[in-house]
Amino acid sequence: MNISEFFYTSGQSAKLLNVTRITIWRWVKEGKFNAQFIGKEALIPKWEVDLILESKSKKHDSRKR
Repeated sequence: MNISEFFYTSGQSAKLLNVTRITIWRWVKEGKFNAQFIGKEALIPKWEVDLILESKSKKHDSRKR
């Protein structure tokens, strides 16, 4: 079992969500993500990022109609 199967780094999360790493850190601080830390690196659960991506996709699809 590899940790990358379950978590994205803050950089990976930022790229996927099309935001800055600073935004990811702000969201972690606000409690939007249940991040785990290894040293100074925030690891974001993949399912949490996927939920945001899914909600963005649904919003985008509803605008097309």
